[in-house]
Amino acid sequence: MSRSLFWLSDEAWAAIAPHLPQNQPGARRVDDHRVISGIAHLLKIGCRWADMPLEYGPPTTAYNRWNRWSRRGIWARILSALTEEGWIADRGYDANKLRATLRAQETTPIIPGRCNSKRPIQYDERRYKDRWRIEAMFCRLKDFRRVATRYDKLARNFLSAVHLAAAVAFWL
Repeated sequence: MSRSLFWLSDEAWAAIAPHLPQNQPGARRVDDHRVISGIAHLLKIGCRWADMPLEYGPPTTAYNRWNRWSRRGIWARILSALTEEGWIADRGYDANKLRATLRAQETTPIIPGRCNSKRPIQYDERRYKDRWRIEAMFCRLKDFRRVATRYDKLARNFLSAVHLAAAVAFWL
């Protein structure tokens, strides 16, 4: 029986490898490329950890790395390293308080003002035209069965699944 396995391309691996933890104490780590490809495969097909194909290495190794790196925020760091900074929203989010909060967090708000605003709001029109990518990302996330059906019990692991699936779907 032939099965199609997911492997990160060399370009994708080159993009995320610098953001992985280095020089960790303990036993020598199993090949990260193989294990992360296995985790992405598991997110895509939605199987149990125990049913992960052996070509990716031991399932317990993949699960332990997934859980440990979720706890440490590694997956979120990888996604944020691949994306541009900024918060793109539609006119429905036009609120001065929201803009002030985003600026306080050192995030650039890309939100146009409403037509009835008393003063015009400055925003990056070129980047605002790319807001369709957000909607497309949610559509692409549904291709990752483990994310679409929310198999993970822990909220942090589910959020990590969303981070990794978004990185694989759009930037890798």
